[in-house]
Amino acid sequence: MELVNRYVYAVTQKLPEQQRADIEKELKGLIEDMLEERTEGGPVLESDVEEVLHELGDPSALADKYRGKDRYLIGPERFDAYVSVVKIVLVSVFIGITVASVIEFVMNPVRVVNHFAEYMATLFSVCIQGFAWVTMIFAILEYMGMRDSNNKLTSKKQWNLSDLPLLPDSKTMIKPSEPIIGIIVSVLALILFTFALDLVGVNRYNEGLSWVIPVFNGEVFSKYVPFIWLITAISILRDCLKMVKRKWTNEIVILHLVFNIISLVLMFAMFTNPSIWNPGFINELVHAGIITEGSEAYNTVATIWDSFTGGLIYIIVLITFIDSVAVSLKLFLRK
Repeated sequence: MELVNRYVYAVTQKLPEQQRADIEKELKGLIEDMLEERTEGGPVLESDVEEVLHELGDPSALADKYRGKDRYLIGPERFDAYVSVVKIVLVSVFIGITVASVIEFVMNPVRVVNHFAEYMATLFSVCIQGFAWVTMIFAILEYMGMRDSNNKLTSKKQWNLSDLPLLPDSKTMIKPSEPIIGIIVSVLALILFTFALDLVGVNRYNEGLSWVIPVFNGEVFSKYVPFIWLITAISILRDCLKMVKRKWTNEIVILHLVFNIISLVLMFAMFTNPSIWNPGFINELVHAGIITEGSEAYNTVATIWDSFTGGLIYIIVLITFIDSVAVSLKLFLRK
């Protein structure tokens, strides 16, 4: 029955999520009836199964018949994942911008009307951008899928059972939570480093006043923002592909490694540039009364600051290397 299961899997994976269970049951029943009619109640041979599946034809064509509709910009095969990603991105944007705006307002509770207007404008703008990015990514995935399908049809005279995809192995399956968490982290990181960089630092409260001693040099950091947008787009593309495929494939592994390489190059360029850090960070801590110059606490904080700014890139390299090795092993598990 493996051929039957593979055939049913090939058909149902091209259908909307809510239809898959019913059509899987219906299709298996249809195949059983066809086999019973062919064998007249006798034993079922593998050749009988092959003939029945050949009679049913190309799984893609059969899936189109079950759908009863042509493909759109984003086809039914990917539409459920598309809606899920749009929801995740929009909710992440709302939470990230709202939290950042609330913190800024608490720290500087003036210009309430202007602050609210800025918040609404930023929220609307980023939500539109997030929606557009996700739609574009899924449109690209749809186009690539249609192109691959067309290439297969033009390169082969007739559909063959050998074209059936293998049933997914539990070792290569991708947990639904993995791409969801990845998208949320990517969006929140983008919001933090694009719209709320001034909140990254040491918060100081004194006599009703509050301010942040920034860790980064905002003017220098802003030069890297376009590249941060780029790697965020690649990260979301990778996680969208995971939600569509639901298993580790060569394409996902390669895209994951490409993302690691590009992000590592960017992180290396950023964090080995000493001017990206706030040059007056330690002095500002002293002026704020957090530490006293020449004290043991001052020397400890200065040592930690030097180690952090100088050694962060090595930690990033180590984490990226471990992650790349772990993901590369997915290729061996597929063999």
